[in-house]
Amino acid sequence: MSAVPSDRSQARRQQVLDAAADCFRRRGFHGAGMAEIAKTAGMSPGHIYNLFENKDDIIAAIVEHDRDTIVQKINDVQREDDALRAMLDWIESGGIEESTQASDAALGLEIMAEASRNPRLAAVVQASEAKVCQKACALVQQTLGPGAEALSADEIKARAIVVSALFNGLMVLSVAQPQMDKAAVAKVMRRVLNLLHTP
Repeated sequence: MSAVPSDRSQARRQQVLDAAADCFRRRGFHGAGMAEIAKTAGMSPGHIYNLFENKDDIIAAIVEHDRDTIVQKINDVQREDDALRAMLDWIESGGIEESTQASDAALGLEIMAEASRNPRLAAVVQASEAKVCQKACALVQQTLGPGAEALSADEIKARAIVVSALFNGLMVLSVAQPQMDKAAVAKVMRRVLNLLHTP
C-alpha cells in the first residue's frame, strides 16, 4: 500500500505542475525542458525527478488535475436544489469567460496534440474524459428529472458529449476568435444547454 503524500509534498507537486503548465503554454510540450520547468518552479531538476518520473508524468498529472476540477464543478452544480438553473446561471455569470481563456486554450491544445501521437498520454486523456463524461451523464439525468426515463442511455450520453463539444469548441475559438462577443455567446449557450437538458 503506497503512502499518502504529505501536505508539503502535495504542495511541491502543485508548484511543479503550475510551473510546467506555464512553460508548456509558452514553449510547447517539446520546447520546454525539465531544466526550464525546474527554474520556473524554483527548485532543482533532481527535486522534480523525485516527484515526477518525466515530462509525460507531469503532463498526465496536469490532465488529471483538470479532470478533478471539472468533476468538482459538476458536483457543486448537482448539490443545488435546481441543478439546471444553477448550471445556466453559471453560464451567464462567468462560465463563458472561464471557458475562453486563451492561456488555458494554449495548454489544452498542446495536450491534445501530444495525446494524438503519444499512446500513454492518450490513455490518460481518454480515461479522464471517460470520468468527466460519466459525471456529465449523471448531471443530464438529474436535470431531465422524470423525463430521463423516456430516453436511452445512448441519448443521454450523446447529450453530455455535445455539451462537452460546445465548451471544447469555445476553448479553441478563444484562440481563433479572441474578440468574440462573450455576452452574446453566453445567452445563446444558455438556450442551447436548456434545450439539451430538457426531455
